[in-house]
This record gives sequence, C-alpha cells and structure tokens, in this order.
Amino acid sequence: MAAGAFGAVPLRGYAADVVNIGALYPTTGSMAQIGTGCVAAAKLAVEMINEAGGIKSLGGAKLNLIISDVQSDTTVTRTETDRLITGNKLSAIHGCFASALTLIASEVCERAKVPIITGSSSDQLNKGRKFTFTPFARASQFARAQLQMAKLVSDQPKVAVIFENTAFGTSTSNGLKELAPGEGVEIVMFEPYSAGFTDAGPLINKVKASGANALFSVSYLNDLILIVRTVKQVGLNVAINGGSGGFVIPDFYKNVGKLAEGLQGVAHWNHDMSPDCQKVNEAYKKITGDFLFEYAGGLVAQTFMLAEALERAASADPQKVREALSTLEISSGYAAMAPGGRVRFEPDGKNAYGRPVGVQWQNGDLASVFPKEDARAPLIKS
Repeated sequence: MAAGAFGAVPLRGYAADVVNIGALYPTTGSMAQIGTGCVAAAKLAVEMINEAGGIKSLGGAKLNLIISDVQSDTTVTRTETDRLITGNKLSAIHGCFASALTLIASEVCERAKVPIITGSSSDQLNKGRKFTFTPFARASQFARAQLQMAKLVSDQPKVAVIFENTAFGTSTSNGLKELAPGEGVEIVMFEPYSAGFTDAGPLINKVKASGANALFSVSYLNDLILIVRTVKQVGLNVAINGGSGGFVIPDFYKNVGKLAEGLQGVAHWNHDMSPDCQKVNEAYKKITGDFLFEYAGGLVAQTFMLAEALERAASADPQKVREALSTLEISSGYAAMAPGGRVRFEPDGKNAYGRPVGVQWQNGDLASVFPKEDARAPLIKS
C-alpha cells in the first residue's frame, strides 16, 4: 500500500506500510556461487519474520527485500548501492560478504546515512564508520584462531603458510606471521603463489621439504581444490587448515569428496552452533539441497538483528534504525545466532562478543570443533 493511500491517517484494519531492506549480493560474476546462496538465505529470513507477524511496533509491517546484483565488481557495487538508496526508501541494507565489495558499499551507506550490516570480516570496516555494523569475527581474529587450532594437532606446531599474491592473500598471511610468535607457533615456510595457477606440484614439494606438520592455505576455492588434491597425490601427511571463504562452503566437498575429510577451517558462523541454527539449516536445505554455509547463515541472523532494531526503534527511519542497532543487546532467538550466542555492538560497529568458530569436515558435513565452549564434535586427528 502506498504511503497515505487512505489519507494522512492510516485506517485501522489495513495492512501497515512495508519496510524496505536493501540486499547487495553478487549473483553473477566470479562470486556468484556464494552470492546466490546468500540471496536464498535472505529471502528465507524475510519470510520467517513476515510469517511471525512482521514488525509489531509498526503495526505488523512486513519486510520487503529489494535485491541488487553487484556482479562481483567493485565499480558496479558503488553504482548499485547508490541506485538502491536513491531509488527506494530504505531502512537498512545488508551485504556483500566479500570485503572488497562491502568496503565500497559501506562508504556509500555512510555518506547517505543508511545503516549497513555485514558478514564481511575486514577490520577496516570498523575504522571511522558510524553506520556499518559487523556482528561476526574480524579478520585479525581468524588468524589467531587458526594458530590456536594448530596446537590441537601438535604440541610444537611447525606451519607452512602458502598464500595467493593478492590483497586478500597478503593481508591475511601477514596477520598469521605477526601473531604466530605470541601463540607459540613456528612458521617454517611463508610462500606466495600466483592466484589461479594450474600446477601446485612445485609449491607442495617445497612444503614437504620444509618439515611442516601443518599447512595453512590462504586461497579461494579453485586454488584450494588443486592444493588439496596435490597434497594427497604427493603423499604429504600434514594437517591442513584452509581458513575461511571457499573452504567452508558445500561446493568444496562436492569437488574434492573424501579428500576433505579431517581438514580444518575457521568460520564466522556454522549451522550446528545452536538449536536455532539447526532449525534454520533444515529450512534452507529444503530450498537449496545444501547445508547453510557461513555467509548465508550469518545473513539470516543479521536479518533478525535488523528486525529487532526496527521493533525497538518503532520507526522505519534509517537514522533511528541505526540508533537502535547501536544499543542492541541480544542473547536469545535467531538474532543471537553467533558464536557464543551474544550480540552487542561497540561504538565502532563491531560485536563486542564476536569470535570465529573452528570447523572440521566430518562425514561430508562441517562440524564445530573449536574453541571448547563452541565445540559440537571432537576434533578428529588424522
């Protein structure tokens, strides 16, 4: 119903106006696989909220999701974020999962004073921003968790770090290098490689020669698949932690099959963390056939956080929604689906309780194994 369609005063008995939420995801281009899963999760979350009665403080107003394809491209992300905000009356936005895209989207949102909530982990998102909210672990926390997980496998971890020579690879691997001494982990090899390479043999032979008992690979999906296959081909017996991103999505297992068994990673969300997570996972599985992976699962939680903020603000005004988000404190329900089950945003927009969860491939599924308080299954040592 258009605003004021029945005059200035809304008549009782008529549906309240909808609340517009923007969704920025790459559903085409190189990141489309993850983006498409995110859109399915975003639609599921909105459906759940609307079926439960919408935003009650706004007379049962329903959430209306306005999706925009940012095409895995930074330039398109800028223009689409701008178009989404200027062309619609938005209360908030969520997106984009890939930090390179989210950094740009959040710049546009900051200028327009529209809150954006995101599963991206770049620490930069919490610098000098007032309208950007990050409920999950930061990139710097992922590196620490990986190093701590290496000690689950060996009392004296000797780690080989291989990383793609991109901004993502370099910044993540440098984080590992800086934190390793403080965590009692020795890095015995630190080697960049060209992203999208076709032969991992020389690189893995170097890992073999380094005497490493653990391998950290900072790579996107296709490179990681090649690396894991090559490790098995050369008969290298080493614990692998593939970090986040491509490693923790269903497609990784579909590509490497049984080779994935026992491999470890880190995620900002996992579908076995709580009964609520498991419930949402079952609903998502019915729609897509796959388990609810970290970005998509985190997105369901984010949508419920936005609904909670709207409920408290009793207003669809983006500035008031931002105020409500900044004072949000949640420890139950779908909005609290984060490792540790608590969300409270600090002045820089990050969740005071945010932390990663360590995961392992077990029987074709991802099980939470670290830290102890978040573990839902024991770590299997290979």
